[in-house]
Amino acid sequence: MDEATEQQPRIPGVKYRKVTRYRTQTTVIDGVPSTREVPYDGWEPVPPREWDELILRGVTAIAVGFTAIAVVAGTASLGGLLDPLVPSVVAYGMGSVFAVAWLYCLGIEWLNRTAPDRARPAKIAGWVAVVISMAAIAAYGHTLDQQWAGGFGAGIDLLAKGSWWLLLREYAVPLDADVAHWVVDQEQKLAGRALLAGRVRRLNSRGAYQRAVGGAEFQAADAILTRAETARSLPETTTEPSPEPAPAVPPVPPAPPAGEEQPTAGGEQPTAPVPPVTEITRESIAAVCRTVIAANPKVTDADLVAAVKAAGHPDRPNLADTVRRTALRIDPSRKAS
Repeated sequence: MDEATEQQPRIPGVKYRKVTRYRTQTTVIDGVPSTREVPYDGWEPVPPREWDELILRGVTAIAVGFTAIAVVAGTASLGGLLDPLVPSVVAYGMGSVFAVAWLYCLGIEWLNRTAPDRARPAKIAGWVAVVISMAAIAAYGHTLDQQWAGGFGAGIDLLAKGSWWLLLREYAVPLDADVAHWVVDQEQKLAGRALLAGRVRRLNSRGAYQRAVGGAEFQAADAILTRAETARSLPETTTEPSPEPAPAVPPVPPAPPAGEEQPTAGGEQPTAPVPPVTEITRESIAAVCRTVIAANPKVTDADLVAAVKAAGHPDRPNLADTVRRTALRIDPSRKAS
């Protein structure tokens, strides 16, 4: 295929550059295809130069240069001012603190460039650090009887800080009140999850350590607290009152056979003998469970239910659950079976 057919028509006024592109070419021999990539020259449009981006990179580089000079000059000046008081290494280390302090505040301000309220404390602290650094440099010039040198040296920190202040204003994007509230809400949710995860991780770590090295004392305390928590978590089981025995109903006398005389109104009514009625008394479910568990601590829940039924308690849907909870109250160490 001719190269001219590979190129799209160029647009007047647009710059192009030559690039190497690839197209696939298939060769078939004896019905077996083989495909390979064939390079060819193409042209692609060149985007216009981003002058704003270049200028922004340039001013950023200038601000970095100002900062480096300010840190070196401030450290040297303040180190010479403090050198008569402390050893030289300590003096110059102390001298670097002033410049590093407003750089630290500058970093915090950069992280909060979209939240002016959160960036304001760092901005104020940064300017305070710059003023202190300038005053220290001016004082060092005064001690050497070089007031003008001290004043110009102090201005280096001011220029460096001012360049970053202008650069941050270029990057800062104040958010709308609603958008800012949404961002803060999401940050709080994420921070809360992270904090809770950290707390749970530390508690699990401490628990694993105590179980590993706590010994018998820790195991005994754990068992006591587990029993107490189990007892508090179980609902109270109320003892059901025993129902009153039903009154005895005398049997109906059988009808006399045909042909016999019916008793007269004034005569006595013949009645069959009534058997004596014994009052049925039932133990409470708790008493039955206590007696059975005392006799056999490993008795199962099914056997307890059978014993309760044998004691005269009627069967009902929640009887098994009531018996199980009552047994756990009597012996918290037993397990449901």
